[in-house]
Amino acid sequence: METSREQDHQPIDAIVKVTVTSGGMEAELFVFPPQYGGVQPTAEKLLSALAEAKVTYGINHEMIESLAANPQYNQKFTVAKGLQSVDGTPAELEYKVRLSKDLRPRENPDGSVDYKDLGIVQNVMENDVLCAKKPASPGEPGCNVLGVALQPRPGRDVAFPMGKNTKLSNDQLQLLAACDGQVDMIGQNLQVLNTYTITGDVSNATGNINFVGSLIINGNVLAGFTVQASGNITINGSVEDATVIAEGNVIVTEGILGGGQGSVKAEGFVKAKYIQSGVVIAGGDIESTFIQHSNIQSNSNVNVIGSRGRLTGGRVVARNNINCASIGGKNNVIPTTLEVGSSPATAERHRELEKLIGTTGNQISSLLPGISMLERMEKEGSITADKREMLNQAKAAYQQLNRNLAEMEAEMERVDEELSKLGYGSVNAKESIYPGVRIIIGSEQMLLENQYDFTSFIRGSEGISFVPYQA
Repeated sequence: METSREQDHQPIDAIVKVTVTSGGMEAELFVFPPQYGGVQPTAEKLLSALAEAKVTYGINHEMIESLAANPQYNQKFTVAKGLQSVDGTPAELEYKVRLSKDLRPRENPDGSVDYKDLGIVQNVMENDVLCAKKPASPGEPGCNVLGVALQPRPGRDVAFPMGKNTKLSNDQLQLLAACDGQVDMIGQNLQVLNTYTITGDVSNATGNINFVGSLIINGNVLAGFTVQASGNITINGSVEDATVIAEGNVIVTEGILGGGQGSVKAEGFVKAKYIQSGVVIAGGDIESTFIQHSNIQSNSNVNVIGSRGRLTGGRVVARNNINCASIGGKNNVIPTTLEVGSSPATAERHRELEKLIGTTGNQISSLLPGISMLERMEKEGSITADKREMLNQAKAAYQQLNRNLAEMEAEMERVDEELSKLGYGSVNAKESIYPGVRIIIGSEQMLLENQYDFTSFIRGSEGISFVPYQA
C-alpha cells in the first residue's frame, strides 16, 4: 500500500552522471538513487550515459553489468580507462672493439713491470664489425577514453662514431672497417689506422720513417734517426738519442735513453720501461718504472709505477699529478724539480702568441708611414700608376695584418683564461721523497730540506702543504 507521501510525488528514476578525469584518461560514473518508486539504472542506461559523455574507449563492461545488477548509489566508480602511449626507446650502440686506452702493464711479484705484456695493439680486418646499432623504437600509441589517439615520441637516433677508414653496412646498422689496420678511438670517432711494421731497427737500412697511419717497430730506434706517424707508434725495443713523434700514443717496451738531441713526443700517452736523460712530451699520461735526469712534460699525469718506481733528477711537469714510489736522491742530494698544475702546451702557446702579437704590431706600425705618404700623393693628384698599386697592396696587407692581430688577441684571451684555471695538482710519494727536491704547484714552490715518507704535497690557501699519501 502506497504511503500518502509517495502518492503526493511523481516517481524519479535513478540519475547517472559521467565525469571525464585525469586529462581524458579516466571516466567516473556516479548514480543518484531513484526516488518515490523510480526505476533503478539498467546496463543500457549506464552505457547510454557514457555515450552521451562521448566515452567510447576502455569501458569496463563487467563493472557496468555489476552496477546494473547490484546498484551502488552516491559513490564514484571508475568505469573506463585510457591507454597511455609509450615513448620509443633511443637507439643504442654496442662496441665490438675495446675502447679503453688506459691499459695497465702486468706487474711481476718482485715489483718489476712487464711492458711486453700489454696487448695494446688492436688489429682489425676489412669488413670487421666495429660497432653495431640497436635501432630506436617508434613507441606504442595510446588512446584516451574519448577515443582520441595518443601518439608516442619516437626514440632518438644515435649517430655512429664514423671516422677514417670506416663504412656502414648495407642495412645501416653496423659500422665496418674499410681496410685492414689498427682500430682506435681518436676524439669521438672510431678510426682504422693503417699499420706499417718494420721488422728490425730504424737505422741506415731504413732511413727516417714518416708514415700516415700507425707504426710497429720490432727493434730499436737508433741515435740520430726520426720516426713520425699520424697514428700510434709501438717500439718493441728501445729509443736511443732519436726523435719519435706520434699523433696518437707511443709505447716503448724497453726504454728511452736520450743524449741531448732527440725527444719523444705524442699527442696521446707515452709508456716506456725506463726514461734516462730523455726529453718526453705527451698530451696524455707519461708512464714508466724509472725516470732519471730527464725533461718530462705531460698535459695529464706522470706515473712512475711499480713498487720500485723511482724518479731522480731533471725536471718533471704535469698538468695534474705526479705519482711515484720514491723521488730524489737517497744517499746524496740530486736536484729534482717537480711541477704540477701547469699546462706545458698552453704555456708554450702563450709565449708563441706574445711573440706573434708583438711582431704583427710592429709590421702594422711599419706600414702606416708609407700608406700615409701614398694617400697624400693620391689626394694631391701626383700619384703614379705604380705608386697606386703599391698603395693598394699596402692597404690590403694592413687590413690582413689587423685581422690576424684580432684573431691572435682573441686566442690570447682564451689562453689566459685557461692558464688562470690552472695551479692545482699533487705530488705523491708512496715511499719517500728526499731533500733537494723542488716542488712547484702553480705559483707556489717549496724546496725540501728533509725526507718525507708516505706523503702527498698539495696547494692550500697558505701555499704548499703536505698530507698523508692520498694518491
